[in-house]
Amino acid sequence: MEGKRPAASSSALSEKKLRRLEKNRESARECRRRKKEAAQNLQRQINRYESENLQLRLQLKIGTEAERQDELDQQKVADGLEEMLRSGASEGEIWASIEEFKEKYADYGKDRRSAIKFHLDKICHLLKPTTTTAVAMKAMHSQPPSTSTSTSTSTSTSSSNSTDTDPDPSLDLESSNLLPPNNKAKTKSLFSLLGAYLEIDSTQNQQLSDSRSVAKELDETYVSSIKLVTELQKRLEKDGADLDQQFMEVAHILNPSQLAKFVIWCTNNTAAMHMLNALWTKTMVDDNEKTQEKEKE
Repeated sequence: MEGKRPAASSSALSEKKLRRLEKNRESARECRRRKKEAAQNLQRQINRYESENLQLRLQLKIGTEAERQDELDQQKVADGLEEMLRSGASEGEIWASIEEFKEKYADYGKDRRSAIKFHLDKICHLLKPTTTTAVAMKAMHSQPPSTSTSTSTSTSTSSSNSTDTDPDPSLDLESSNLLPPNNKAKTKSLFSLLGAYLEIDSTQNQQLSDSRSVAKELDETYVSSIKLVTELQKRLEKDGADLDQQFMEVAHILNPSQLAKFVIWCTNNTAAMHMLNALWTKTMVDDNEKTQEKEKE
């Protein structure tokens, strides 16, 4: 008859088993953590690639050929919806296709919103003064009112005034490489330093002094232009949100099959769409003319 295992031996085995189980659980947790991180990294890469792909497609969507290709793509989606209706696809499948169509081609869809942001960002980038223009404007702003720049008092006053009206405070002379290091001094304005560096004579100094108001006007124009672009972007975002909400309200009234039929009808009736586009364009032109007349009054 086999004897009983000593209690001390059984306790040691139990402790070893518990340690082994805890080690296995820790390994499993670490494995799940690594898999989760890998999945998150992969998703981030996918999102980045999708964003880059969208940017490239937006850059290519220029000209008649791109518009024609866009129309062909919309027609393919409409044909797919028509086939789903004929084959008796479920309402859920039809709705998924409508959502895809909305994101790609609707005014408030993801592609249209990204295209608007892409082009408005480009406009802001193109409106931004180049380095030479920004430095020239800063120099004009820091120019003393009088032609004399020899006294430290007038120079210090002009430097403090330029701080209040600078279009771009990041253009700090102390951190720039435009002038030799021994010429960088806080007690001198950028205009004075450039004048010394470029060896500007009194006649040139007087002529440049007359351009001070022009530089200020250009600065104000740049600021107002950026404000207009920002306001336009806000309005477009609001309009997109309103249209999306309106679509969802209609979607609660009509079923997916009815919405699909509407998309198919709009896509296939090109003549009616051309008439609507012409009417829309005429309405916009008339509204703009009325607005301009009111502004003149």
